[in-house]
Amino acid sequence: MKAFDKTRLFCFLICLFIIIFDQATKWSILAFLPRGQVTKICECLNLVITFNKGISFGTLAPDTLWQFYLIIILTILCILFLIFIFLKMKNIVEQVMCSMIIGGAIGNLIDRFTHGAVVDFIDVYYKNWHWPAFNIADSFICCGAIYLMLFNLLSQHTK
Repeated sequence: MKAFDKTRLFCFLICLFIIIFDQATKWSILAFLPRGQVTKICECLNLVITFNKGISFGTLAPDTLWQFYLIIILTILCILFLIFIFLKMKNIVEQVMCSMIIGGAIGNLIDRFTHGAVVDFIDVYYKNWHWPAFNIADSFICCGAIYLMLFNLLSQHTK
């Protein structure tokens, strides 16, 4: 097997792991955490089930069915675009970061099909200030995007 094929296989497995890990955590939370209950983990972290019908941080929550389908279509187009970009990438670090974003996006897309919304359950807070609830897929999307931007900025800076 060529090194190029091994890299793609590795990235595919990362993507698959993220999807499975994300879905397993969501199904576990839905199965074992009563809806409406806040479970305190520590001084800055709760578990609470929320359903996000919109996009990032609940923005653009659809009011109509066609808006819901539009979000699904846009998500699928973004995933296809990311796959297209991934196939053009030559650097393994960029490919891994892109795989993290794709895996997270697919995990959240599965939620839209199975629950009609994205299942969020991680509530990070400080005193009365709460960050919008999120999930494992969101974490991988954000980390992948941040690392990808930093990697590109640093690699351009060293040239």
